[in-house]
Amino acid sequence: MLGPRLLLDGALGTALIARGLPPEALPEEWLLARPGVVRDVHAEHAAAGAGLLLTCTFNLAAPRLAARLDPVRVEALAAAAVRVAREAAPHARVAGALGPTGLAGPGRSAPVRALAAGYGRAARALCAAGADLLWLETQHERAEARLALVAARATGLEAVVTFTPSGGPPWTLTDGTPVEEALLAMASLGASAAGVNCVAPGAALAELAAWARGALPVPFVAKPSAGLPGAVRAPEAFAADLSPALRAGAALAGGCCGATGDHLRAVAASWRAIA
Repeated sequence: MLGPRLLLDGALGTALIARGLPPEALPEEWLLARPGVVRDVHAEHAAAGAGLLLTCTFNLAAPRLAARLDPVRVEALAAAAVRVAREAAPHARVAGALGPTGLAGPGRSAPVRALAAGYGRAARALCAAGADLLWLETQHERAEARLALVAARATGLEAVVTFTPSGGPPWTLTDGTPVEEALLAMASLGASAAGVNCVAPGAALAELAAWARGALPVPFVAKPSAGLPGAVRAPEAFAADLSPALRAGAALAGGCCGATGDHLRAVAASWRAIA
């Protein structure tokens, strides 16, 4: 079961960039070439108290990865990602992470067959690799998220969906769906938890968490961004901005872009201070 008060991990992509990942490279390429660096990031987050780690597989269902690596390596990548996370934190839960494919977007209908095939293969690979659950993050389109969730649930594993809305408040997806409506839709389709990631912490996130406490039938996830390189909030400031969402009832919380182990420690301290 997920929640209550489950501390999630921090950023993986920006952490790898800080360790030298070239701007044109994908994190999955380093998973194969430099697994120790990925392991170190996982270990940093686990040492800060994270009880759940997302694998280095954000692009596993996306054509951009197939264009860089042989598609037959999907299974090998999934196995390596789960193994590295387990080695870094044997006592943490490992969630197989899948980000958006880039195939759906404003003015473009979701290509159902391509999305179902890509997410299906990636989800099955992560399940076979031993992931504890699947984590569909940074989703921008309701239709794509639905296809991703159906593929994830077909493995028999729990699945979590987090959206990255824009605009607002109120926040909406790129297809115009209010984020609240999208979260309710994912819960009705069997998501074990749902929420947002890569948004700014603060009042809008706290308002969404308060709404979720009364209306969302599954735990609410808050995984906001600490900022991009050169504009990262200090850990204490990040935790202070996230604290209202924690008080409002967020059950699972961590950090997205820019969030390090220090950010997670600050969030954990804020959570402990909430009765």
